[in-house]
Amino acid sequence: MSVKLDQLDNIWKLVLKKIENKTEDRTSFNSLISPCYLESLTNSKAVLIAPHDVAKKILNENFYQLILNELNDVTESNFNLEILSKNEIQKKTSYSSYKQTNNNYFENCCLQQKYTFNNFVVGKSNKEAYDSATFIASNQAKFNPLFIYSKSGLGKTHLMCAIGNYVKNKFPEKKVLYITSNDFVDEFVKFVRGDSDKEPLKEFFRGIDYLLIDDIQFLANKTQTEVMFFNIFNLLVDSNKQIVITSDTPPNLLSGLEERLVTRFAQGLTVSIDKPEKATLIEILKMKIKSNGFNPDIFEDDALDYLANSFSNDIRSLEGALNRILFFNVTSNNLDNITLEIVKQAFNKENEHVKKGEKITAEKIISVVSRYYNLTETQLLSNVRTNQISLVRAIAMYLCRSILNLSTTSIATSFHKKDHTTVLAAYKKVDNLLKTDDAMKKAIKQLTNQLKA
Repeated sequence: MSVKLDQLDNIWKLVLKKIENKTEDRTSFNSLISPCYLESLTNSKAVLIAPHDVAKKILNENFYQLILNELNDVTESNFNLEILSKNEIQKKTSYSSYKQTNNNYFENCCLQQKYTFNNFVVGKSNKEAYDSATFIASNQAKFNPLFIYSKSGLGKTHLMCAIGNYVKNKFPEKKVLYITSNDFVDEFVKFVRGDSDKEPLKEFFRGIDYLLIDDIQFLANKTQTEVMFFNIFNLLVDSNKQIVITSDTPPNLLSGLEERLVTRFAQGLTVSIDKPEKATLIEILKMKIKSNGFNPDIFEDDALDYLANSFSNDIRSLEGALNRILFFNVTSNNLDNITLEIVKQAFNKENEHVKKGEKITAEKIISVVSRYYNLTETQLLSNVRTNQISLVRAIAMYLCRSILNLSTTSIATSFHKKDHTTVLAAYKKVDNLLKTDDAMKKAIKQLTNQLKA
């Protein structure tokens, strides 16, 4: 059974009326529940769309059963309810569109539509990279490749996806492919079984106009895959197709890659993104606040200033801090004004873990855990699933969750786009081991002490 759009709207209006009569929390009803809408009622499943990620989290934690009960009462049915945010719906739409045109290769890869040039905040730290990206988006193959490097979380992926989204909107006839180096490795392993099987993959890339490949450093020490990428790289360059590459280091510092590949990376245009200055961080905060459906004016200047000073290392940690503030503010029913005092209250527990002048971050945890187990950070962040590396990776994820109280999605991003379900499984694995394994208890205690020292 599939319900039409006008029927969905009428059903949701009836559900809202029943919820309004049963809840005394007017603030949450007006700001979180009322803006929702029913996306679908199919068979036994109901999908409700929340206005933003913060609303989704609060609804799932505090209002799920109320909404489900009233929905089933109105429909006289027994639906299972799934609450999604608008951002998730956009990603799913993008993914479905991409799958229709690529039936064989990279079926799970798609551009993130939320990343555009319009919502990229430009400052001294990233202006050269921004100017290069906008130029390449309109001038295919003038500089090949465009190589963007920076530390994690400073906007490389945003710029790369912005190029792709701009090209798709302005030149719809051009084919754009966004992948990570791990995606390329996985696809190579999945489809290539011998020399004769390589040609179809090459032919697939012959039809790509813009190849956007993220985190090229993870191609290191994969000899056969490097050879394949080298051939595809030359094929695209010789055909005047555009390649955009990101990395955590400039080409000349990449290790584990063939020299002939590194020299080709360096032959194009190489630009960097530096740590953002305070003014840029504040503008980024305002942009993120708007994207979450709030007015930046509700934040007092000293509150924004505090966030910019305290979370200046990368954009991801800044965004994570902002999400915590928005969540704290909504649950406190204080939607009109966010003061410095409110911000400090929200981070009261985190401040217990801060060394004087230093903030524990996911990156620091990854570094400390890697050294403790005599691994490189690259090994820990890779997709290698050997028992030792998999367990060490799980420990790092557990510490990010237990010490920093980060969301599974945020942790997944810090671990180079691992899936949030992987993070949840890792946390449960370590948590269970801590109940019976004395060696694990000792390791977690020592690592926690090192991080707080």
